[in-house]
Amino acid sequence: MSREAGVPTGAEVFWLAVGDLYRLVMKSEDTPTDDKLRSWLVETDRGDLGYSGILELLAPDPAPRREYLAKHFEGREPGPTHELLAELAVRGVIRVFVTPNFDRLLERALQVRGIEPIVVTSDSDLVVAPGREHARCYIVKPHGDYLQHTIRNTPSELAELPPAITTELEEIFSRYGVVVVGYSGSDEAIVRAMRGRRSHYGVYWLARGELSEPSRTLIEDLRARVIVRPGAAEFLGDLERRLAVFEAHPTGDTPITVNDEVVLMLRRGDGVGLRELLRRERRQYEDTVQAHVYGLHGGLGDAEGILAVHDALVPVFERRLASLLPLALHDAELLADEMESLAGFRSRQAPREGSQFWPELLDWCAWWLGNVVATMLVQAGRFESLSAVFAPRKPNLSRTGLEPLVMSIPGQVGHNIGTVVMKSLNDQQWYAPALEALLRLVPTMALIRERYPELAIDGKPPIRPALEFDLLQSIAMHLADERAIGHWAMYGAIADAFALRVHSDARLRKRLADAFGLDVNELVEKAADALDAAIPVGQFGNTTAVHILRTGKG
Repeated sequence: MSREAGVPTGAEVFWLAVGDLYRLVMKSEDTPTDDKLRSWLVETDRGDLGYSGILELLAPDPAPRREYLAKHFEGREPGPTHELLAELAVRGVIRVFVTPNFDRLLERALQVRGIEPIVVTSDSDLVVAPGREHARCYIVKPHGDYLQHTIRNTPSELAELPPAITTELEEIFSRYGVVVVGYSGSDEAIVRAMRGRRSHYGVYWLARGELSEPSRTLIEDLRARVIVRPGAAEFLGDLERRLAVFEAHPTGDTPITVNDEVVLMLRRGDGVGLRELLRRERRQYEDTVQAHVYGLHGGLGDAEGILAVHDALVPVFERRLASLLPLALHDAELLADEMESLAGFRSRQAPREGSQFWPELLDWCAWWLGNVVATMLVQAGRFESLSAVFAPRKPNLSRTGLEPLVMSIPGQVGHNIGTVVMKSLNDQQWYAPALEALLRLVPTMALIRERYPELAIDGKPPIRPALEFDLLQSIAMHLADERAIGHWAMYGAIADAFALRVHSDARLRKRLADAFGLDVNELVEKAADALDAAIPVGQFGNTTAVHILRTGKG
């Protein structure tokens, strides 16, 4: 921690002190290299001299010793690790710090963020300090503070700490989980307090690489889990990212863990366990979405309110995808059941008095999930399984009867959400803002990056499979007597290439015919009629794909 802020480590202070001792004893203005200093220590019978010993030799009294050390801390600013720790304290993730460091860099980082920590360096501090359980942030410095006459660094000073400080450390180590960041384990009194902990919380020990004594023995005794990282800032940055996931998913069931559960049960063939897990995820999705939409008392409001709704629902979508995408790849029947559950959830909802935004928001949710699932199916070549997306029906808001659950457009609310999201990026005109917003978001999801990277190649949106699905969606909607919006017309080359595949690939035609419930011999003509009837987006009228479907020629 301190090294990142430009403060020398204990080892570095030791060699600086050896250099001072050499110049003092040898009456020299020059300082040899560390190797020569090491030889000089051996030659002068000081080979066993350590950090504490050299400081006691240079400055036997506490006051001069404090002044000697102070020069290493003055003028320093908090480093990356201090800043990250302070951020965790602001969020309430960490409330208690124990540090043998003398500097005040952590305190400074906290104060910049509006936190005035309770700092304890002595028994007398404990007498007047507020109770630890009442403090927003509490720092114990067993070895003292460089601005006070409480510094402890000689062997005799480190062997025994003041009684109240010792008791305080024992209570802290027993009452909290412990994360050890950059500690050698060489301080006898602190180590004794750690060994005496009685706690069901874990100990996590950050290390740069191979452990050395005495920390290795202490880690074994504490049964601590070792975490290897190149530095403290890297570890805390990783921790920050993981905590952000758990903030979005407070139950602890993150998209990654849910996805791994589903895949494991599919691999084991555990049908009962899988159906129970899917029931849990279905209920979680419905309860969470309802909680969000019930909170919209006055509608979606202004752009800021729309963005807030969008950002709040994205983690909900990611978790639901975690259970749907494995089914898309491995169990078409269960996928169809889950897509029907989305339609059932939507069918059970009625428009709120004086407003239709609530069911329209649910329409957007179903459209969002359906598009990503279908994009995955197209990317994986599971075209016959698209029937699971095409088949479900929901009530139509503007007329009696049913319409496809996943339409080619997400309704007015979905369009408004997409427009606001895309406008937050830039002010250009977006012809399909809802779809553009969805495609840009997919590669940013940890679930996609870590488990389905084929939808986020080089971090780019999955435009090709998404537009191929959009083309197929135009066909499905035409077959259901619904008018489709042809977003695929914006990407003529993608549409043309896919139309050529359909015309020339008999196997693909068979799989698509199964998805649409058509005879394979009528697929091409009906598909061409559907694309011809689709409403092109903006100025992107395109009949080339229709011609290619019918003739096989551009």
